[in-house]
Amino acid sequence: MDVLEKVREFVREHLRGERVSGLDHAERVLYWCERLGEAVGANLEVLRLAALLHDVAVPTAGRERHFEEGARMAREFLSELGLPEELIEAVANAIRAHSTFGGPEPRTLEEKVLFDADRLDFIGAIGIARAIARGLSSGAYSGDVSELPELLRRTLEKARKVYTDEAKEVAEGRIKFMEEFIEQLEAELRGEK
Repeated sequence: MDVLEKVREFVREHLRGERVSGLDHAERVLYWCERLGEAVGANLEVLRLAALLHDVAVPTAGRERHFEEGARMAREFLSELGLPEELIEAVANAIRAHSTFGGPEPRTLEEKVLFDADRLDFIGAIGIARAIARGLSSGAYSGDVSELPELLRRTLEKARKVYTDEAKEVAEGRIKFMEEFIEQLEAELRGEK
């Protein structure tokens, strides 16, 4: 079993039952890390590992602290796999810097790409679905459709900040989609459309 498969298995075990930030989310972030990373010349080895591991601590540490605990868990697991310390540290730093809930601002190219890839999964059609699921599971959203526009606006505000030009291009279309969705939903809620 290669390193990425071992990491996937580790993530699968730790995110079992996680509905919003599970392995499916990590795989989408991996896709965007590879696409964005190739475009900007980032270290894809760092990005692949960080993408899969970035939310591994959500079930145990909660969203508010998952970035710190996730960096610790990644460091420990990747050390057990015998990976080079420099690689492990770059992965842990990217995980620590990916969250809107805290942690340092992304500084390196890899940190910025992981941040951007994660943001892209917050917006667009997938962003709407994940916002509803996250809101319902956390209690931030009651399920009352009249509250949904505000929930989506809060999600959009967190997701607007991206670093790479490539992510900005993708985000632009997804943000526009969400804004139009919110506008249409509000019109329908008022009985206008």
